[in-house]
Amino acid sequence: MPDKFYITTAIAYVNGEPHIGYALELLYADVLARYHRMRDEDVFFATGTDEHGAKIFQAAERAKTDPQAFTNKISARFRLLADVLNISNDDFVRTTEARHVVASQELWRRAAMNGKIYKKRYSGLYCVGCEAFKTEKELVDGKCPDHNTVPEHLEDENYFFKLTDYKDALQKLFAFRPDFVTPSGRLNEVKEWVKNLEDVSISRSIRQLSWGIPVPNDPSQVMYVWFDALTNYLTAAGFPDERYKQHWPADVHVIGKEISRFHAVLWPAMLMAAGVEVPHQVAVHGHISADGRKMSKTLGNVIDPFALVEKFGVEPVRYFLLREVPFNSDGDYSDARMRERYAGDLANGVGNLVSRVLAMIEKYENGVVPAVAKAVVESTWLAYEEHIKAHDFHLALADVWDVIGSADKLVTEREPWVLAKTDKAELSKLLYVLAETIRHIALMLWPFMPETAENILARLGVSTELGKEPLSELQTWGLLKPGTKVSKGEPLFPRLQQPTTNNQ
Repeated sequence: MPDKFYITTAIAYVNGEPHIGYALELLYADVLARYHRMRDEDVFFATGTDEHGAKIFQAAERAKTDPQAFTNKISARFRLLADVLNISNDDFVRTTEARHVVASQELWRRAAMNGKIYKKRYSGLYCVGCEAFKTEKELVDGKCPDHNTVPEHLEDENYFFKLTDYKDALQKLFAFRPDFVTPSGRLNEVKEWVKNLEDVSISRSIRQLSWGIPVPNDPSQVMYVWFDALTNYLTAAGFPDERYKQHWPADVHVIGKEISRFHAVLWPAMLMAAGVEVPHQVAVHGHISADGRKMSKTLGNVIDPFALVEKFGVEPVRYFLLREVPFNSDGDYSDARMRERYAGDLANGVGNLVSRVLAMIEKYENGVVPAVAKAVVESTWLAYEEHIKAHDFHLALADVWDVIGSADKLVTEREPWVLAKTDKAELSKLLYVLAETIRHIALMLWPFMPETAENILARLGVSTELGKEPLSELQTWGLLKPGTKVSKGEPLFPRLQQPTTNNQ
């Protein structure tokens, strides 16, 4: 049987429209899912929406509608975004679904049965934006540093999770599995948090909040949104039905740095409490800004991913975000930089190379791939795969463009238009090398730009179903058969129109 690979994104909180940061997270996970499918692994890729909690309830009130109708509308937008970006997810979980209610309540029951949940009166400072209680030490001038708001003072009787019981277990987990949280800098942050663990409130009285999953055997309480939301990864796998073990444990949770504490501390402790195996890895990515500034509605610089795709196209947007924003650090978006990448890397880069080579095959070889001796691109493949495994997607793309640059250089140095007059045999060999190189470029591009990759292969006359044939076989040099008919077609990336300016 093939190896299994279960990957998830964090589920998006539906208190507002999708933004470019979530689009980026979808793309990171999609690259990994597609890459592992190319490796002939049994991939299961889940994403979805988080639909409970105070922020949702308040947003629904502002919209003058009930929470379920509100979440139905916004969740549909996130599902549409995944479709628009050509994300290859196998499941889309909504936390208002019946299957998720069942999974969340079962995880709660198992933790409670093991004595890890208790009830007590509590008072504290609660940040609605974070959906979390804050200590005085965590506040800056009395406000949450992430949302610049004064937390509410809440006092009630709630259920608590014995997170402090898992301090030693978590420290052992991090010691024995140093890649449990990646990059390493994020793991160091998590280790510091674990030193000062406190038990956490995991329910809310319906007097305070009625929008949530009911606590088993206590209709006066609903689950804390994070206890509910984190369980979605089990829901997608099929929990509590035993079939969930076909996918579980998750191989990697792809998440943003602002929620790493919940995923790397609370989540594994919840699973330990319920007797469920912890995931293999939590991969923490950075943020994306706009024109060098943090995106905010107040500044008016929030980037709509739908508008971005409408403006530049799906494949250019996928390429730009994955090339320009390193997984392990923050990145920036600007229209100017997007246009530079489009013109330089796409139109003049891969698009121009494919067009030049196929045009020469049509002109000098009657549109038929010639025969040639063997050549290799193994060293690039090795670097490319290592970069993907390390989540250095921008470097994997740089590897691809190194190959594109080498092919362009080969055309310039060998001057096929001269060989057409002086050495037809050498010309045929050169054109085969270039055509086969383009096939490898298409394979490397597929996890990042699937439509472009498939388009290139179709022009080469290759009918490969990427993601269904083992990459180890497709990487072999010389699979492009002599005699195959090619077609140059229209430009892969037509020139962009220059933005218009209004002169007053």
